[in-house]
Amino acid sequence: MDNELEKQTIEDMNQGSQEPASKADLRNLTVRLESKFDRIESKFERIESKFDRLDSRMIENEASLKGYINDRTDRLTTIFISFGAAQLVAIAGMFLAIFLRFS
Repeated sequence: MDNELEKQTIEDMNQGSQEPASKADLRNLTVRLESKFDRIESKFERIESKFDRLDSRMIENEASLKGYINDRTDRLTTIFISFGAAQLVAIAGMFLAIFLRFS
């Protein structure tokens, strides 16, 4: 039925008739146009709901990515601190060896 209403609406708009429209013609055209706008509005609502779902997924992914980055940063910080501490121990050991050798 929607296709029929759509065809009739297109015919009415393209007809270019010179005869005056009756009240019934205007009512019919109004009903068809309202039906068309309702379908368009429904499509916009579906698109909007898809954007809402996409937005919520992006927020979840952002939180997950932040957690991953923080975890990796913490691990790298721990590794660098461990290497720094190992270097300090090695340097202190060399100074101690030099000190003990010359004393």
